[in-house]
Amino acid sequence: MAGDGRWHVFLPPRFAGTPAVAAAGFLALLAGASAVRSLQAAFALALLVLLVAIHGQSRRAGLVGLWTLWLLAPALRRVLALTAGTPTADPLALLPFVATVAIALLELRRSTMSGEARTTLVIGGLGFLVGAPMGLLADPVAFTYGLMAYLAGLSALVFGWGDGEEGKQLTLVRTLVVLLPPLAIYGILQYFFPLTSWDSTWVETADLASIGAPQEGHIRIFSTLNSPGTFGLVLAIGILLALAVRRRPLTAAATTLLMLVALALTFVRSAWLSLVVGVIVYLTAARGRRAGRTVAVIATCLVALVVVGGSNPTTKAFTQRVTSLGELGKDRSAQDRLKFSSALLPTAVGKPLGAGVGQAGLSVRLDESSANDSLQSTDNGYLALLYQMGLVGFLMVVYAMARSAVAATRSLRTDSGLDRPTKAAILATLIALLVSEAAGDVLYGISGAIFWYLAGAAFANEDPEPDARPEDGDGSEAIGTVRSALRA
Repeated sequence: MAGDGRWHVFLPPRFAGTPAVAAAGFLALLAGASAVRSLQAAFALALLVLLVAIHGQSRRAGLVGLWTLWLLAPALRRVLALTAGTPTADPLALLPFVATVAIALLELRRSTMSGEARTTLVIGGLGFLVGAPMGLLADPVAFTYGLMAYLAGLSALVFGWGDGEEGKQLTLVRTLVVLLPPLAIYGILQYFFPLTSWDSTWVETADLASIGAPQEGHIRIFSTLNSPGTFGLVLAIGILLALAVRRRPLTAAATTLLMLVALALTFVRSAWLSLVVGVIVYLTAARGRRAGRTVAVIATCLVALVVVGGSNPTTKAFTQRVTSLGELGKDRSAQDRLKFSSALLPTAVGKPLGAGVGQAGLSVRLDESSANDSLQSTDNGYLALLYQMGLVGFLMVVYAMARSAVAATRSLRTDSGLDRPTKAAILATLIALLVSEAAGDVLYGISGAIFWYLAGAAFANEDPEPDARPEDGDGSEAIGTVRSALRA
């Protein structure tokens, strides 16, 4: 994008190029360190300026950098905390959200999103804003963080459209295919070896729920992300999106097995359920021999994982954890969560404007004295949305989510744009995330950015309405154009 006249917004033309990108990051680091005297703030400012500069030079490189930031920023926070301490408000925690919004605003300037995509974006945003007044009154800090998290994720729809419109391999897929295998290795090492000093400190200070593994003396792995639940869901997403990538059979089998092992060591049952549902959707949508062969790789790796390790205590713990999905009546933790959700539902329905954005989920932790501390983990994302935004806001957000899945389904009817396996993988991942929402709020954090990004790619490849398609020789081309304009 260096030749489109936009680079001068960030740097003078004579400074455009790779050296300028490095210089921008270095200057931002110095400026941040001198201005705020905080190592975390300096790094956050430097990375933000660097990412925007890279995006100005190469759009796709900037998006790859953004997804890399989402995956690695939590680990950077932990490392810096060892030397500089953990600040009360860590700027690096906000950096991925701010960077996502910044990139989305840059993309919006040149975006040609359809009327349906823009409508979905607006309806979803208004749904979150319904819970704004009550959230602001209840807790301004939690409200600000929660609203930023939701809207930042939603803004990813903008550059998801751009990637889908280009018709090339999605930047998210490229990033996950390259980074998830080494992140899986890192996670596996967390399970079998003592934690690094930065990870150990994080476990002690972050008060992670259910960090202990079923096998005594081990933890549920989280790699470079913040929790086993987040890492498990990202692994499931990576496995589903990788189904559409052409790779050598041995390479595909090795990387898939690696990620399945890591997913098993998170012991996140909902991620496995979402993965199974997603694989079924992909197999149905992709069709053809390639789809069957790709899914067979996953099935083979999973069978090998269970059979070969049948005598291993860790494998037994994993199989018992997964098979307990069919015995929720005997699962005490599951029953406790169901009782809590049942008790909370009438309260959520009885608040037309909701309890307010930020009054459920991780935002609650920002106020240690909050009376709603139990709402940190409702273990039901739909209920968390309903509680925060009320029935009206909840229905608007759910409509935007469902409309995105419809767009992904309709994209399968077109031959242009992305190839069919990629479209099938997008649909499979969106459905998997809709399933995961019943076990946790996937619209919050990296999974939220991924959901809306894939939604944007789906809208960019959506099949037009039947009455908007031109018919040969009957003069309906003009009629279809007029109808499309009116609909937009």
